[in-house]
Amino acid sequence: MMKITPFIFILALLFSCKSTHYTPKNYQAAQLTVGSSGSVTGTFKEFTLLDNGHFFVNKGVTGELKELQKIGTSETHRIFKKVEDLELSTLKFNHPGNISHYLILKKHSKTNVVRWGEPGISPPAGIDEFYKYLLSVFQQ
Repeated sequence: MMKITPFIFILALLFSCKSTHYTPKNYQAAQLTVGSSGSVTGTFKEFTLLDNGHFFVNKGVTGELKELQKIGTSETHRIFKKVEDLELSTLKFNHPGNISHYLILKKHSKTNVVRWGEPGISPPAGIDEFYKYLLSVFQQ
């Protein structure tokens, strides 16, 4: 009986431990959202990548959040390196149009949004190319 008690105690500890399930709403480290919104219907579609590789899509009018397959570590590092290279944490550009495209960087308690779509105004160098690259990775 004495040998069973420690075994049961260890099992109880293992089953009582919960791992935190991160989503864009409760994740405090860096996360990148790429999306588009607008038109007459007011719909949007956005993808959010957490810097731990967890990946989500949010779309429609109601904004149903769905977790997708995790993005690989090397691809995640490559994307967040490009975020640094483009200085998305401090880049100021807000020119929405009827249909807008955007990149949102959240890191800890800071958020920066880069938004474009206004006719005749192009986003800063590298932004549109990075947006298209992200869509190609995220829509696979």
